[in-house]
Amino acid sequence: MENHVANTSANNEPFFGIQRVYLKGQSLEIPQGAQVFLLKEMPPLNLNMEVRNEKLADNVYEVVLRTTLSAEMDGKVYFLLEVDQSGIFEIRNVNDQQLADLLEIAAPSILAPYLRAHMSDMLSRATLPSFYLPEVNFAAAAQQKRQQEAASRAPTLH
Repeated sequence: MENHVANTSANNEPFFGIQRVYLKGQSLEIPQGAQVFLLKEMPPLNLNMEVRNEKLADNVYEVVLRTTLSAEMDGKVYFLLEVDQSGIFEIRNVNDQQLADLLEIAAPSILAPYLRAHMSDMLSRATLPSFYLPEVNFAAAAQQKRQQEAASRAPTLH
């Protein structure tokens, strides 16, 4: 009986767990073909990152860290790398703010090293210049996103 009571109280505790980390998708395009390897200087790199999440079942969420890296110059794309690094997370007994923080900050922070490795590996295999994905402050990014959303919902005065 004591064991059952202990398990019941433990089930009411906040919980955040990783069920799976996986590569959802990756794509590397080199539209200019061999010309990219003949360049004396690599075009500037553009990096875009987006965090998305979806509820899969009760207390189970998928978080996708989508990153696009491209090299463009004079209207030409020399390469385009897209990677969707994903994870399935179990989250229980948290309030809405804690849930948002776990989905927008904690989960992407767990996925980022995997994403970094996939990006580095893809570029290396294609013999493109190496790129190290910088550390990302997901807390600051989430706060900025929330501020932008709040500003867009704020009534405008005329």
